[in-house]
Amino acid sequence: MSEAGHSPNKLNFQLDRISFFTDGVFAIAITLMVIEFKVPVIDHATDQALWESLKGMAWKMLGFSISFCIVGYYWSVHHRIFGYVERYTSRLLWLNLLFLFSVVLLPFTSGLLGEYASESQLHLPYAVYVINICLTATMNAILWFYLTNQHLDLFTHKISKERILLGFYFTLVVPVIFLISLGIVFINPTIGRLMPLLIPWVLKYGMVGLRRRAVANEILTN
Repeated sequence: MSEAGHSPNKLNFQLDRISFFTDGVFAIAITLMVIEFKVPVIDHATDQALWESLKGMAWKMLGFSISFCIVGYYWSVHHRIFGYVERYTSRLLWLNLLFLFSVVLLPFTSGLLGEYASESQLHLPYAVYVINICLTATMNAILWFYLTNQHLDLFTHKISKERILLGFYFTLVVPVIFLISLGIVFINPTIGRLMPLLIPWVLKYGMVGLRRRAVANEILTN
């Protein structure tokens, strides 16, 4: 497919369209997740009966909260990355669409997991959800490596190899923890499904050494 032949003064507008469309898809995906929740309807309701009903939704709420944070995380990553994009190609458009395809699947896989959250003997819903997470992370990594390809010159400035690898390592954190949790689910479903709660701490504290090393190498290179 040939590249779009827009005039230079339209370039920013076209990039804005990509960002706006992406933001819209993320907004819809993150909103659809909460639709899975239905207000409990109880005949002759009492506080005790309502509380028991709400307790039964605890695992579904946990799944929603994790999914909300995952979608929010990938939106923030996409937002930061595209803040440096000054050119685009037709291939970038399609890679971005494939990334969004993995994102719009999350409300379904999250809903599937939530629907059978109380059935601890079932492993397929969680496996499908983890596969979706891995697909999203993979597309995010492909998008990152494509945009940081120095031969394409799509960024406002060149990114060091250390920074590129650091971005890839950050992308790996989410799917790696989910894959580990999937293995643990077969042994202990409760611990396995709680493992994704470690992701924020690993991103904040577990990557400090790699971040410092990347910054140090970048300074030495410059």
